[in-house]
This record gives sequence, structure tokens and C-alpha cells, in this order.
Amino acid sequence: MINKTMILLLIPIIIIQIILMIVNLVNLSKKAKTKYLSKVVWVIIILLLSYIGNIVYLILEGGNDDSD
Repeated sequence: MINKTMILLLIPIIIIQIILMIVNLVNLSKKAKTKYLSKVVWVIIILLLSYIGNIVYLILEGGNDDSD
């Protein structure tokens, strides 16, 4: 059973995850084109793979070098 303490510990983790997803999706939407995968595939990775997908996106596509 999940008690109140466990829920209070999970709330910041969930908030950080949601913020990270929003930032990555906004960054992706501003890019003219991506380096490695299509935008649709990146959206799926960002949304479904949680922290790992967001970190992979930041490592591979995170720069703003071609978002003019």
C-alpha cells in the first residue's frame, strides 16, 4: 500500500518529469529539422520513455544550433 509519505516523495519527481517533457517538446517543435530521428519518433520517445527518453533527446538533439 502506498502511504502519504511515499506520495509526498513522488510528487517532486513527477513535477520534474512533466517540466522536462514540456521543455523538450517545446524545443523539438521549434527545430526546423532534427539530426537523427524524425520529429514524430522523438515525440514518442520523449513521452513514453520517461527520464531516459528525455535525457537521450537532450544529448542527441538538445542544442539550438539549427532552430533559426
